[in-house]
Amino acid sequence: MLRSANEISTKFLQVKKLMPFPFRQFTTVGIGGDAPLAFFPRDFSTMIEIVSYCRKEQIPFFVLGRGSNVLASDAGFDGVVLCTHELDRVQVCDGWVDAYCGANIGKILSEVAKRGMGGLAFLAGIPASLGGAIYMNAGACGTYIESVVTEVTIFDGVSLQKINVSECNYFYKRSRFMWSNEIILGARLRLQKTGKEKALREIRDSLRVRAQLPTGKSLGCVFMNPEQVSAGYLIERSGLKGVCCGDAKISEEHANFIVNMGHATAEEYKKLIQMIKERVFSETGVVLREEIRYIGEF
Repeated sequence: MLRSANEISTKFLQVKKLMPFPFRQFTTVGIGGDAPLAFFPRDFSTMIEIVSYCRKEQIPFFVLGRGSNVLASDAGFDGVVLCTHELDRVQVCDGWVDAYCGANIGKILSEVAKRGMGGLAFLAGIPASLGGAIYMNAGACGTYIESVVTEVTIFDGVSLQKINVSECNYFYKRSRFMWSNEIILGARLRLQKTGKEKALREIRDSLRVRAQLPTGKSLGCVFMNPEQVSAGYLIERSGLKGVCCGDAKISEEHANFIVNMGHATAEEYKKLIQMIKERVFSETGVVLREEIRYIGEF
């Protein structure tokens, strides 16, 4: 960082903060070192103010939601973390839901179902914030969030903007936000009027399917599926199920999951990822690509 954490924190005295910020406590895999400072903004204007300040002062920053798809370095991240946990407002209307980027997917589904609305059950059980889901086009069983997004609220570096879903450049596990410097602030999702009982039943059905996935600390699926075949099948076919590196283990239940069995390090996790990529390419000629994001130096 170009400035000390204490100096930066004094610029935003009214904002909730944490110094240092331990990634291992804020990611689903429970791995990672510290960042010197994290802010927890509660409104768009504060988020924009901090982002603008960091950019102006050339201070590295990273926006973190529920930490379900990120692997932080053992050395941590030498910059500011913008944690979206407090940006969790959800407003359900007739036919759509508006939610802030930090709203937990589970909270959104619960609020929607209470009002007899559905259409989002395919997202049930995904341990992500709305911002993270929008960013990576999250989904399950062949249905992705792009199918229900109508517009996304962003900060483009100059002003707050609303963009149509057609402008998000969505495709499998990808969006324009992965290559732009835009900050996702919120989104509007289209709903269906199903009635409370049906909405809750559809959520329970989706959760029942996800209950078959490995438990424990993980990042969910590590690799994107190549065309016509699942990454998990290729990893299993290459004989890697159950292989360990320290406390990081390729799940015996689902080979596209790497589980932290206790005190795994990012280095161990990354070594398994590299082993998988090399073995699968050697055995099948297929190049696997990660869907997870890395934070810090590896």
